[in-house]
Amino acid sequence: MGILRHTRTGAQSVLEPEHLVGRSARASLQVDESYVSGAHATLRWVQNGWELKDLGSRNGTFVDDVPIKPGHAFWLSQGNRISFGSVEQTWEIIDDSPPKVMVVPLDGPAAPLFAEGDILALPSQDDPQAMVFRASDGTWCLEREDEIVPLSSNELFEAAGRHFRFSCPDLVAETWTHGWPGGATAAIATLHLVFRASKDEEFVEIEAVLGRRTESLGSRLHNYLLLLLARRRIDDKARNLPDTSCGWVYQDELVDALRISPEHLNIDIFRIRRQFASLGVSDAANIVERRPRTKQVRIGVASLSVRTV
Repeated sequence: MGILRHTRTGAQSVLEPEHLVGRSARASLQVDESYVSGAHATLRWVQNGWELKDLGSRNGTFVDDVPIKPGHAFWLSQGNRISFGSVEQTWEIIDDSPPKVMVVPLDGPAAPLFAEGDILALPSQDDPQAMVFRASDGTWCLEREDEIVPLSSNELFEAAGRHFRFSCPDLVAETWTHGWPGGATAAIATLHLVFRASKDEEFVEIEAVLGRRTESLGSRLHNYLLLLLARRRIDDKARNLPDTSCGWVYQDELVDALRISPEHLNIDIFRIRRQFASLGVSDAANIVERRPRTKQVRIGVASLSVRTV
């Protein structure tokens, strides 16, 4: 990801796809100095590189001490030094790689948060009150307690009592890990899950199967949550309910059955989603589907089998 570093203070600014520099509150790199204009310059990712433009600033923009013409594109590379209005505001490009999907906190100075495996928990992984994730159709969504809404790049939103900006390059998001064995593309709808539970159900192991390929998810504490959801979906299917109605469980019911808090349930759901993302599943957030308004959840995989060992 692209990064600017202040040559004197060492402060860093992670580059968004459209990175405004200036005194304006809208600026990604806000510089509160009189010699910097409100909208001084912009850095923008275009195809395979970073483009710098001066926006008609009063005191100019310089690259390696040479002024650039307002409105004219200057292509940057790692090592370039950019001065905004004065040598006091000189920043070096220390990374000129493409931008990443990120959420930028707007309530005071804070580092951007990055999506891993197309999933991001807010305000943190330890307190996932909301989640940003990429859906199976490639769009990005915000999942809050009472709704799931689409997100577009540069959109402002509120989650967990804080304000954020969603920043998404016009790129295919990187795969977080090694991907599915043999280079196959795995999606939740294509998987078959095999649950192996001990008689006392203290041990629950899961295998994900795609064709002839199998990935072990091991035995983890949150596997029992998936087991309960799998059993509900299997039972509803046996009752000949429509697939869209199969498997839904009220969150309060799960909390009581698992003897955990609602906050712990959110943490388990985030960890389950992240685990499937680590396998290279393209829409890992769909492993646990949610109906925020009715506060129901279900396992997103329809092909399931449960065995006692």
